Amino acid sequence: MLDKHLNLPKKIVVYILLCFFGFILFAPFLYMISISLASPETNIIQNFTFFPKEFYWKNFIELFSNIFGGSRPIGLWFLNTMFVVILSIIGQIFSSSLVAYGFAQMKYKHKNKYFLLLLATMMLPAQITLIPVFVIFRNLGLYNTLWPLIIPQFFASAYNVFFTRQFMTAIPGSLYEAAEMDGLNNFGIYRKIVLPLIMPALAAIAIFTFNHAWGDVMGPLIYISDSSKFTLALGAANLSASTNPTGTLNTSLVMCLSLLLSIPQILLYFFGQKYLFQLKLGVGSSGTK
Repeated sequence: MLDKHLNLPKKIVVYILLCFFGFILFAPFLYMISISLASPETNIIQNFTFFPKEFYWKNFIELFSNIFGGSRPIGLWFLNTMFVVILSIIGQIFSSSLVAYGFAQMKYKHKNKYFLLLLATMMLPAQITLIPVFVIFRNLGLYNTLWPLIIPQFFASAYNVFFTRQFMTAIPGSLYEAAEMDGLNNFGIYRKIVLPLIMPALAAIAIFTFNHAWGDVMGPLIYISDSSKFTLALGAANLSASTNPTGTLNTSLVMCLSLLLSIPQILLYFFGQKYLFQLKLGVGSSGTK
């Protein structure tokens, strides 16, 4: 919301600037819509327009013509993606919050040193561990399955642990003392006291994990070779690298699938932004009201 103390001319200037930058951010999405609605003739000559001038809806019909078979099993790709996304969210929320509770409230020797060691792993590029992790999953017989994309999510992310721990340290110590007096053990305190108070943080972790798992191309590209086990993101990348019998790329079909990939993330932003706005380190103070 704009500052109420701004006068009318300044508000007009601010709104014009916001609309301008908003249009710049929306421009690639608009161009994607225009390409997805282009006719086959336009695809052949690659003469796309920025604003949609054609509305060739048969592109979407062709994309979903055989959703569980053929060279584009969109239905299988969607089910694979949802399987990975749902389990990834569950794994990150459970593991990150549980580890964060151990660092935030439990007392043991060298706790701070272990926490610094965990944070140090954030400085380690993922490319360094790429080959060793691949060899481990291959030796476990999990190559060409979705499990290498899911199992690591049950081993907490260092950033999510740090993020969640900050919320937990803001919870008043009197709540923990009262819970201990009521006979709750550590897991009971974690489940009945901590989790309800850090819901904004858990919602944020769910949003971040969804965006990563939904649009991940590198992971599926490394571990999956069977097209029936592709995710939607890998399917779109594979589709963009393939050509039709005429030897040309059907760019409209690629943009149709890319558009479908973008819509859930846009909807997630609109429905989940209220949780992101609640990310205040003082959220734990609400427990004393």
